[in-house]
Amino acid sequence: MKKRHRIILTTTAWVLPILITSTDALAAEASGNWRSTYDLIMMWVNFGILAFVIVKFGKEPIKDFLSGRKAELAREIGDIEEKKKAVMAKINDTYRILDQSDARFEALKKKIVQQGEKKKQEIIEDAQEQSRLILHTAKQKIETRIVQAKATFRSELIDAAIEKAMERLPKEITEEDDRKIVEQYLTATTPE
Repeated sequence: MKKRHRIILTTTAWVLPILITSTDALAAEASGNWRSTYDLIMMWVNFGILAFVIVKFGKEPIKDFLSGRKAELAREIGDIEEKKKAVMAKINDTYRILDQSDARFEALKKKIVQQGEKKKQEIIEDAQEQSRLILHTAKQKIETRIVQAKATFRSELIDAAIEKAMERLPKEITEEDDRKIVEQYLTATTPE
């Protein structure tokens, strides 16, 4: 059925312009006045027959074609509207997600800054504690070295004094002084 409708439409599309733009037949030039009138009447009769055939057999197919095309276009427009709604929904979702991610980003940024400040304070406190321990350890080492230096100085002073005394005493101690020292030593070491 559709093939027949297409054939009728195609034939009409080719024949109608030929009939409308046609001039009198070339053979009619030598004939009298009645021939041009006859040709004109026959052209309009043929046009009327063609119009009748088109209206009789082509009305429904043309109507069906146009209504089918209208329905097809309406369906395509509906599909495009649905796609547009879906795209707009996705765009709105994207905007919402973007707003949420901005809020999350700000909260995360704030949290990271707070953690950074807390970590900074912990590092400062650790550094202060380490410096206090280093100072305390250094003070202890210094005190230990001072005590060692004093002990070394004392022992060197005693050694020097003994050495000096050993040099001078033999010259200044007599035998009697020597005997008294031995007696004092014996008296001090003897139990009473």
